[in-house]
Amino acid sequence: MASRIRSHSNEPVPSLVSQNLIREPEKEIYSFNNADIAALKDSGAFPAGAVIRPFDREVRSDASSDKWVCFFAYPFSLGLRYPFPPFISRFFELTGLSYAQTMPMVWRVLMVLDQIKFRHCLDLYIEDLPIAYRLRSHSNSRFLFFSTSKNPLILKATKNEDQWQRKFFFVKRDSIDRGFDLPVRWLTKGRI
Repeated sequence: MASRIRSHSNEPVPSLVSQNLIREPEKEIYSFNNADIAALKDSGAFPAGAVIRPFDREVRSDASSDKWVCFFAYPFSLGLRYPFPPFISRFFELTGLSYAQTMPMVWRVLMVLDQIKFRHCLDLYIEDLPIAYRLRSHSNSRFLFFSTSKNPLILKATKNEDQWQRKFFFVKRDSIDRGFDLPVRWLTKGRI
């Protein structure tokens, strides 16, 4: 299948400013290679016209730019597509978090709740989330959910994902829907 998403590997690397939020950057060295980018393009994870490209090994996921936005591969490995479903998008609107700040557990919980809403409970809203979960900072200004009960609403959501923080890429903001509305900088305190 031919890729409909453009990649401009001959463009100069845009200026990205490190926020210095990653405490151990050597553990997060970029490993999302050209083959991974090609597979992502072929999966249809982004709409036609989205400009996706990896950057050099010195750039970290906490780099900020008003032209580029960082995404991790993890949510797309779950089958999500951009733009994300309204329920999931609303979470990011309310919290102000960058997609790159959310750990895999958050994506799993949001995806399951989105499916529950879609299939069974139309009156479920992201504003109801604090009944079951609290947003908590983990490390490097990344966030996860902490269950408000001894019996979590979604089982096995805390499963660890190896090397997820090394699989990131940047998308040109003006090539995706609402790209300029996405956060430029990471928050250091989450809210919900």
